[in-house]
Amino acid sequence: MKISEVSKVTGLAVSTIRFYEKQGLLSEKYIDRDDNNYRNYSSDVIEHLLMIKTVHSVGFSLKEINEIQPSNGDDISIDKKIELLYSKLAEIEKQKEDLNHTEMILRKMLTNKINLKNQP
Repeated sequence: MKISEVSKVTGLAVSTIRFYEKQGLLSEKYIDRDDNNYRNYSSDVIEHLLMIKTVHSVGFSLKEINEIQPSNGDDISIDKKIELLYSKLAEIEKQKEDLNHTEMILRKMLTNKINLKNQP
């Protein structure tokens, strides 16, 4: 699959995919080169890129994503990877709590506004 196809399926810009490759987020198992040096991506790259996109959107840095990948040469221990994942889960739980609190406040404000309009 060519990079333009991967871009369409994942919603990532071609430049982002190339950047991820340069940063070591895409291992060689996802990329083959033609005789003319064009990249051909395996279908497995889609799931991998969507995982990167998702965890990056919830606060993982690219460095952290690279560290938790199984294919990073095990630069950090499995215990450290697990610790990082638990830490990120805790951060996400806190974000959810904050969003729920904000939603409650906004709903209360809307209820009060509606009540104010209905008063004579």
